[in-house]
Amino acid sequence: MSSVTRTAEVQVRDLAPTDHDWARSLIARHQGGTHLVARLGELLDPLAMDGLVAESDGKPVGLAAIHETAAKGLEVALLVAEPSGIGAGTALLETAREVAVASGHHRIWLVTTNDNLQAIHFYLRRGMRIAAVHAGAMEADRRLKPEIPASNPDNGVPIDDLLEFDLRDEALQQPLTSRGFPLTEDLDQLPVEAFVAELMPLFEGGGSFLARLAKARPFQTDEGLLDAAFESVHGASEEEWIELVQAHPPIGADPETVSAMSYAEQGYAAEASGLNGEEESLLSDDELAEEAAAERTREIARAYDELKMLNELYEQRFGFRYVVFVAGRPKTEIVPLLEHALRQDRGAELRRAVDDAIYIAADRLRRLRGLGTEV
Repeated sequence: MSSVTRTAEVQVRDLAPTDHDWARSLIARHQGGTHLVARLGELLDPLAMDGLVAESDGKPVGLAAIHETAAKGLEVALLVAEPSGIGAGTALLETAREVAVASGHHRIWLVTTNDNLQAIHFYLRRGMRIAAVHAGAMEADRRLKPEIPASNPDNGVPIDDLLEFDLRDEALQQPLTSRGFPLTEDLDQLPVEAFVAELMPLFEGGGSFLARLAKARPFQTDEGLLDAAFESVHGASEEEWIELVQAHPPIGADPETVSAMSYAEQGYAAEASGLNGEEESLLSDDELAEEAAAERTREIARAYDELKMLNELYEQRFGFRYVVFVAGRPKTEIVPLLEHALRQDRGAELRRAVDDAIYIAADRLRRLRGLGTEV
């Protein structure tokens, strides 16, 4: 095997015998003190397989071990990147895909444990699909490798199952794609903890409600997911409602403290220019007189001050945070909505806030799918 791929600053080459000491140490740090890998009832030695090494600035930063069979296709038996976040994992996976295509394999596949939420997120976002869930598979693997812990020491998730991911057919022939959000068919198969983690960007949090929602699967479609969300939330307890509402940041919160999606929804970028989105689209540069821009800045500042005061009054009165489907409206338009909400019945206001949390999630899902917004 001879493979050289470049992704941004990362270069991928074949594993060489001179890499083995580094590779053995790297694997041991990520595999419970030994470089051997247990999966699906087999104990594998990654260093006995073909391997790929990712390098950055001439230093090794990632390793993949490849196992090829005619029946099952090309397996990525090991994929480790250190440090993470520099593109080494993506470069290694893309190179493995290229090798699979060049070798005439019908698919590329790999497995990861149900507790490895970061890896599950990584593979889903790179277009891989869930081919199978091997429930209880870790019992046999733990007999082969007793040092595998019963639960993840970082997130507490019991380590029971193996998730099998693959790329096949037409998807295998194309470079890895970046998927904004997992397909609903894959969400239907995820373990509960991974399902909750993947839906967090839509709801900002609300883990108890999302665990309840997981029980309503399969959804089959996005519409089915959203229908189930409304049905599940209306059957939830007040504690779950408040947890869901409290997950959202206050309107007008410090922009450095909010998620990327909330940042976009609340229009912080437009405010930084001193204009709301509508004004930016209607006014030409020569119409933006200095005094008009300054007045707009003062108006936004006043809205922030009012929102801060009103948010505090709202939480004191109702015992939960004000949440509203902003729908692109500037904060100056949110102020009268919050004033109106303060005069409402607590139960009615909580139900409205919960429904708006679902509307926000639906809007986010559309945008993550690249469908824009219905607003």
